[in-house]
Amino acid sequence: MVINFSSVTLPQSENLKLHILLERNNEGNVIASVLEFPNTQVEAPTTEQAVQELKKLLSTRLEKIEIIPLEIQLSQNEAENPWMKFAGVFKDDADFAEIANNLRAERNAVDED
Repeated sequence: MVINFSSVTLPQSENLKLHILLERNNEGNVIASVLEFPNTQVEAPTTEQAVQELKKLLSTRLEKIEIIPLEIQLSQNEAENPWMKFAGVFKDDADFAEIANNLRAERNAVDED
């Protein structure tokens, strides 16, 4: 197994697009959370306040974190499709060929209806 780390620095002018989940609790407050950052959540009386507080929290958090891509190369055994060992099992089987032809004809007949 091979693991490659490479650090990526985003240009300052690039924007980060995130998905915000807004929901109301039983007290009527708005809970705003960022789907891409599971532990980033705020609660406020209005949607506008919740979004503003969430932006502040995200700005603070993004200053302290680094995002790096991680590439993991799987070994050939892990990447191989387990069903491939059955490919071609009925290759020269006349009975299976007849069954397959009957199924194909039946499906074509249903499609025509």
